[in-house]
Amino acid sequence: MSIMMLSLAGSMLGAGVWAGAYALRRPTLTERLTPRPEPETRPAVLHRGWARRAGHRTGSLLIHAGIPGPKMARTLAAAGTSAEEYRAEKAASTGLGLLLALVLLATRGVLPQSLPVGLLALLVLVGCVLAPDLAARSAAVRQWAELRAATSALADLIVMGLAAGAGSNGALITALHHGNGTALERIRSAVHTATVRHRSPWEGLESLAAESGVRELSELAASLRLGGASGARTRTSLTAKATSLRARRLAETEATALAVTERMSLPTMGLVSGFLLLIVYVALVHVMAGF
Repeated sequence: MSIMMLSLAGSMLGAGVWAGAYALRRPTLTERLTPRPEPETRPAVLHRGWARRAGHRTGSLLIHAGIPGPKMARTLAAAGTSAEEYRAEKAASTGLGLLLALVLLATRGVLPQSLPVGLLALLVLVGCVLAPDLAARSAAVRQWAELRAATSALADLIVMGLAAGAGSNGALITALHHGNGTALERIRSAVHTATVRHRSPWEGLESLAAESGVRELSELAASLRLGGASGARTRTSLTAKATSLRARRLAETEATALAVTERMSLPTMGLVSGFLLLIVYVALVHVMAGF
């Protein structure tokens, strides 16, 4: 423990000296009078997280290992994350896990003997390696929920546009002008890409549905495809689709609320049990001592 305390004291002393030297520095008159140059445009990768900045060079080596796999590639597509960013995070987190594991193994003699250092180092390494995968799956689930909610709102807006006399394409383009968020930006980008390629807007929705795995987008695109046959038929179909999406969204929200309520019952029961135990503790001790 003395070595760890000495190392901590030395690092704190060094940080204090560095902070004092930085605070005592005063800019010269030339620095005050000379205008600062405009900051140079940095690559987009430098504006990412620290893990992506640290691993964007070594992440390219993971291409030869087949990372990411087909399943993870679908998850990344649903999350809206590129494979390069995932590989950079994977390389950085793996390097960090190896470094932490080596530090734990190197300090085996300082740590208590009862502590399983080898098992702890293995758990740290595995956790760091799996961290990018868990983050990608969490982002994919969040994107799925946002895309479903955006699709439901978009269907309602398209029905309003059709009721105002607009066509299927015009109602879709007008509906996309409202709202903001990552999900709506992805839908706008998909529709714009289809329009630039001289394709129908609903084909962009279908491509985004295939990429993200959101079934509601493909259902909305199928309803819009009916606009070539009959506008009234499209409005009827979209009205029914918007109603069903709204009901489905409401059912999912109620199910989530019920699940959270059920999970809250466990800590409530623990609080009540602890309170009852606190009240009857003295009497329980006397009763047990009598035996």
